[in-house]
Amino acid sequence: MMHLTEDQLYHLAELSCDAEELNTEEEQQFDHVKSCRECFNQYCVLATILDATSLNCDLVFDPVQIPESTVAPVRKLLVALRVTCERVYNTISLIGEQISQNMATFAFEPVLATAVRGSSSSKTSILRMEDLDDEDTYFVYDAENRKLMVQFDANGRDAANYKAYLKFADQTTIDIPLLKGGLYLKGTLSDVPSGNFDIFIEEN
Repeated sequence: MMHLTEDQLYHLAELSCDAEELNTEEEQQFDHVKSCRECFNQYCVLATILDATSLNCDLVFDPVQIPESTVAPVRKLLVALRVTCERVYNTISLIGEQISQNMATFAFEPVLATAVRGSSSSKTSILRMEDLDDEDTYFVYDAENRKLMVQFDANGRDAANYKAYLKFADQTTIDIPLLKGGLYLKGTLSDVPSGNFDIFIEEN
């Protein structure tokens, strides 16, 4: 589902304030709001405004309609990287860049983007990006084998405190399972869909 319009979000906020029963389409829209951070944030702003100006609106989300356990926890974005795949003749060129503006946590830069001979006589790139202050915090993507690996300094915290995932142009996401190894967390993912994607690392 695409992002909801402001009018749709405002309508949902009104329904929540008035405690009205939802139809099927409105229930689907609420399900989208719960899973989409951008729509969720905008919905909360509208609902807060209505709450401040309404006599009968006490909750942003009706706990009967939307259980608290289903609302995604707010996470701190640690880094966002963008991988762009460009194909010229029989060569796949990978371009990596950090797209989040806050470099206080991690500052990734490409250190390797080399073409290697592929199994089908084509050439493809292997992209490696490292944190400027810690070479053991890195991201590697092998387009030929459709596999990526990420490792970052988590200060010894457990994997449950972090979330790493890919996001594609159609807004679909794929989680990267993380495992603890000393101070670091490491994740690998196989069968990565071809094309451009962003990788996000967030902390609870």
